[in-house]
Amino acid sequence: MGNKLKDTIYMTAASILYSCQWYEEVELYVDDIGYAYLETLPCKVTLVDFDQNSELWMKPKLSVIENQNTPFIHIDNDVFLKKSIAMEFDKVLVERKDIAYHNYKDLITFFDQYCNGMMFWNPKLRYAWSCGVIGFKDLELRDDFVNGYKVLEDVFEKNKNDYECFKNSCNGKGWYLEPGLLLEQYNLTSLLSKKDIIPAVLIPGESHQKQSSYANEIGYTHLFGASKYHPKNINKIEELLNEKFNAHYKIIKEKVNLNQTVMV
Repeated sequence: MGNKLKDTIYMTAASILYSCQWYEEVELYVDDIGYAYLETLPCKVTLVDFDQNSELWMKPKLSVIENQNTPFIHIDNDVFLKKSIAMEFDKVLVERKDIAYHNYKDLITFFDQYCNGMMFWNPKLRYAWSCGVIGFKDLELRDDFVNGYKVLEDVFEKNKNDYECFKNSCNGKGWYLEPGLLLEQYNLTSLLSKKDIIPAVLIPGESHQKQSSYANEIGYTHLFGASKYHPKNINKIEELLNEKFNAHYKIIKEKVNLNQTVMV
């Protein structure tokens, strides 16, 4: 999609600043690129040396999740909490049910040849739990989730040539394969199914329409997929920063303007 650093900086700032309005303990984990722009946000900002992998874009998120030692909730940087939302759960919290089975179907077939019979793997599910928000109170379950991710990552890396051939064979089917969705979201869904655990769900509903209606009602917005970089949404985010969080916006904008040559 090209260089979206400036857009991602503003998006992350807006997500964090909204969260800081409602919750006392907010922590941003960021690499050295983002740290230079976001270190002055009103929360704990932790600098981490993340691996950069465009296909496994959720790997830094899994690294952060793995290193938590108390119950926690992780919120993606394209999630905006416009109201205080109670996030109550016993073992594990997920965002919503992802019913877009076409995003997983072919990937499940590819990974099943390597994972069939593994404890955490169930290839028969026709949905996945979305992890735009994900929380764990059961840290042993968290460990199982992370370990499942590592197994799938190892399968992916060891069979990269076969995956490239498989991906090329899927090109004519009209959608783009996202292995990250399988390694994160379907991995968790399969694990919970195997353990007979029903997660708490932040946004209920069995259709996008019902989920969107409920999300709007509670003040929850998730710009998942490519929608976060639509010009309308990019402009709206910057307008919100300017109107609601002007002091922080000015600081970040000045840094962005000073580094335009780096961002191009």
